[in-house]
Amino acid sequence: MMTAARKRRPLDAILADIEEAGEAALELVARGRGAWREDRLLRMAGEAIVGRVADAAGRLPEEVRSSIPDVPWEDIRDIRILVDHVYHRIDHEALWATLERDVPHLLEELSRWKGRKGESPAGS
Repeated sequence: MMTAARKRRPLDAILADIEEAGEAALELVARGRGAWREDRLLRMAGEAIVGRVADAAGRLPEEVRSSIPDVPWEDIRDIRILVDHVYHRIDHEALWATLERDVPHLLEELSRWKGRKGESPAGS
């Protein structure tokens, strides 16, 4: 039984988790759509990558998520539930699109946010 509250990961660690999984997504996509369609292990790796990105994104503080409105945070939460719990219903073509477009978009938005945060003395 856990008696202490669950310890929160530092923001920098959460961002590093997203970036690491995002880099893996870029590597996977670089192998090409043909490889994706032919290789079951790549598809399963894609599921794990998306699950990890979504799990880490869900751990971001609300202040961070609310300051990046161009990211569909609810969709990210929903896809984590799908890949982690309803994996038998995954549309792998849609998952490819997530890896190819949505994960890079998330990385870009987080990079912009970090840049804005670094510009302001208040750390906006």
